[in-house]
Amino acid sequence: MATLQFNHIARETSDVVRLAGFYEAVLGFERVPSPTYSGFQVAWLRLPKSPGVLLHLIERDPAAAPESVGPGAAGAPPSQLPRRHHLAFSVADYNGFVTGLKARGTELFEKTQPDGRTRQVFFFDPDGNRCLPPL
Repeated sequence: MATLQFNHIARETSDVVRLAGFYEAVLGFERVPSPTYSGFQVAWLRLPKSPGVLLHLIERDPAAAPESVGPGAAGAPPSQLPRRHHLAFSVADYNGFVTGLKARGTELFEKTQPDGRTRQVFFFDPDGNRCLPPL
């Protein structure tokens, strides 16, 4: 079994600036550098006493399946997960982890971030929660 570390929680929103302002003003989060994407906004935040775990706020994709649609044949496919609510983990052996998911028959979607170094695999757990381990 792969060794994982918790990396981030992602929340989608229609207003990244408003939601980031709430987390900063009310809960004491601070902004950290985040990538720039064309076509949508993001904000990466963290709590000062928990620097290793981030909160990613991502502008909702209006073309994606509605949030009420669950996983499976009638639900949103893993390819829509990069901009949806999800839990993220870091894994030392990305290729081995993906091989294990495929061996279990897990439907997944892989992508590489704009930095060219961060590889990600998106998938659902058995209860329909979205997961992603980046490397």
